Amino acid sequence: MPPTLTSPSLIQDCMQSLRRIVKALEVYSRSVERRFDLTGPQLWALWALGRNGPLALKDLAACMHLESSTVVGVVDRLVAKGLVIRNPDPDDRRRISLAPTPKGEEILAAAPHPAQGHLLAGLQSMDPQRVENLHEALRTLEAVLEAERLDAPFFFSDK
Repeated sequence: MPPTLTSPSLIQDCMQSLRRIVKALEVYSRSVERRFDLTGPQLWALWALGRNGPLALKDLAACMHLESSTVVGVVDRLVAKGLVIRNPDPDDRRRISLAPTPKGEEILAAAPHPAQGHLLAGLQSMDPQRVENLHEALRTLEAVLEAERLDAPFFFSDK
């Protein structure tokens, strides 16, 4: 039996939903960058530290569902901006603990919830079967775009 064709209106709705999602993330990212001089990934890391910190780099990366090597550059930029401080861990002086500075805390009090964190919370609250279905559909779209091997840890970031 040949596969049935998907209705053009359903495909159009899917395309429109994808456009809205990408646009919402882009608008959010640009707004945060203009208002706080932070990229989306920087706000996300600062937010994770403010909510869960102080944290070791590997623990921050785990909170963000990223590799430590991806997060280190973000942390370096936050330290350079005076928003995060590196301190020796009081329990193990070989480890470094990351925490927001008072200036970082001020930004956190005024900044919106990070978009990537918002997406993550939404996925975690969804029914597991729906997440599995979404995962399968997204992997299919990756294959269609031949994007499976692209390294893209953040939205709208060069890193």
